[in-house]
Amino acid sequence: MTGTAKSAVTLQVFGNALHGLANELQVSMIRAAYSPIIKEMFDCSAGLISPDGEYLALADGIPLQLGVLSTVARELAPFARDLGPGDILVTNDPATGSPHLNDYLTVAPVLVDGYLAGYVSTLMHHADVGGKTPGSMPADATEMFAEGMRCPPVRLVRAGQVNEELMSVLLANSRLPGSMRGDLDAQIAGTLVGVERMTQLVRRYGTAVFDRLRREYLDYCEALVRAELKEFRPGTYAAARALELHHDPDSAPELVRVHAEVGVADDGTLAIDLSGSDPQIALPFNVVLSNSRSAALVALRCFLSDELPMNAGIERCVRVTCLPGRVTNPELPAPVGARAALAALVNEAMVDAMGQAHSGVRAAGSSGGTTMPYVWAHADGILIDNSTTGGMGATSRRAGANVVDNCVTNAMSYPNEVLEQDHPVLIEEVRLRRGSGGGGRHGGGDGLVRRVRFLADGVLSLRGYRTLSGPPGADGGADGAVSRWTLIRDGQERPLAPQQTGITTLPGDVLLIETPGGGGFGSQEETADEA
Repeated sequence: MTGTAKSAVTLQVFGNALHGLANELQVSMIRAAYSPIIKEMFDCSAGLISPDGEYLALADGIPLQLGVLSTVARELAPFARDLGPGDILVTNDPATGSPHLNDYLTVAPVLVDGYLAGYVSTLMHHADVGGKTPGSMPADATEMFAEGMRCPPVRLVRAGQVNEELMSVLLANSRLPGSMRGDLDAQIAGTLVGVERMTQLVRRYGTAVFDRLRREYLDYCEALVRAELKEFRPGTYAAARALELHHDPDSAPELVRVHAEVGVADDGTLAIDLSGSDPQIALPFNVVLSNSRSAALVALRCFLSDELPMNAGIERCVRVTCLPGRVTNPELPAPVGARAALAALVNEAMVDAMGQAHSGVRAAGSSGGTTMPYVWAHADGILIDNSTTGGMGATSRRAGANVVDNCVTNAMSYPNEVLEQDHPVLIEEVRLRRGSGGGGRHGGGDGLVRRVRFLADGVLSLRGYRTLSGPPGADGGADGAVSRWTLIRDGQERPLAPQQTGITTLPGDVLLIETPGGGGFGSQEETADEA
C-alpha cells in the first residue's frame, strides 16, 4: 500500500468514527425524547464542530438544518470561549442562526486536558414555545413576537448541573411544559453523550494526532468535492420560484419570489447570491440566512457522489450571500415560523440553476414534503402532523418517487397508530393520489390522499402551498397536480386556503388533504418514441 493510499484509508477511518459518533448522538436524543415530533418524526440534528466553527461530521438527520449548527457555533464563539467542562449553551434566537423559535440549539465544548478538540452541537424542534397559537407556528404572524419566546445564548447547564431557574422560564412559556422538559432533558443528555464520546476519540488518538487528522480530513474531503465540481461548467446561471400566499379562499393570492444566481468559478467554487429575491414580508415565510445556506448545501449535495461525507469539505466550496431585508435574509424581528415552505423553494431554485451548469443531471420540481404540516390543538394536546408528503420530481435519470419527504426536510411520517393513540382523531384513509405526478419521459411521483376525522373540539392551523400551480416539470415534462385542503362537515365540503390559522373544528369534522405530485421530466413525445 502506498503512503498516499494509506493516508486516505486512515482519514476515511477517522471520518467514519466522527460520523458514527454524530449519529449516535442523534439516536440518543431520539430514544430519550418525549414528544412524537422527535421520537417518531426525528426532527432533530447533531453535529461535531471544529474549534474554527467548521463541520467535522453531521448526523444523517434534517438537511434543512445542514448549515445551521456550524453557523450557530461560529456566532456563539465569543460566548463559547468562556465555557468550561460540562457547560452547555442554549439558544433559539434567529439572530444567531436558529431557523425559527421552535428550534433550540445547544453548543458544548470538548475539552481534553486543556485542549479544545471542538464542539458538540444539537438542534431539536420543540412542539410549543409560546406565541399566539398552539404549536408556535401561526401562519398569520406579522412579527416574531407572535411566534413564541426568544432565548439569547445562555448557559442551560453549568459544570454538568442544569440551570433550573432558566429551565423554569423556558417551561413557563410553553403550553406543553412536561413535553418540553422531557425533550430538553433528552437534548442535554444527548449533548453530554456526544462530549463523552468525542473525548474518548481524542484520547484514543492523542491530542496532537487528533488535531492533525481533523485538519487533514477536512482538506482531503474538500479535494474530493472540488474534483467532482469539475462537472459544472463555469459561468453564471439563474432560476426563480414563487410561493403563493393564500389565507382566504375567496381572495386572490400574493406571490413571493425567490431568485438564485449561481456563479461557477474555474476552480469549481460556487458563489450563490439570493439578493434578487423579494423583500421580506410581514408573514412567517421568511428564511434566515443560515437556512438559505443550508438549502444551498443540500442542493449541491444532490449533485455529488453518495459516498462523499457531509462536512466542511462541501461548505468550503459554497459561498451564499444575500442583501439584508430580503425574504431569504430578513432583518429581525421578521416572523420566520413557517420558513420551511419558502426554504424548499430556495433549494429547488438552486437545484434548477445548478442543473443548468451540470453536465449530466437536472430535476423537476417536487411537492414540498413535510414543509406542509397541519397543527390541530385540542383540550389534551397539540397534534403536529408531518405526514403530508407528496411526490418527488423526476430527474434526467429516473422517475420521481411516490409520497416521500423532500430532500430538504427528510422527516419521518407520524405513524397512524401512534397518532390515533396520542390524539382524539381517526385516520380514515391514506392512499396514493394516482395520476398526480406530472407526465413525461420520466414521470413525477404521485402525492397522497389523507382523510383525518377529528373526534373532539379543536382549532386547526394550516401551512401549505402549491394550491394554484403544481411542482413544475422540466425539459418538456408536465407539472404535478396542485394541492387541495378541504374541511368536510355534515357532508358539506368547504375548500380551505392553504395558510390559515384558528379554524374551529367540531367532533366529526373531516380534514381532506390532497398533496401535490412531482413534476415530470422530458416530453411525452420522447416517451412515445422510446416505446
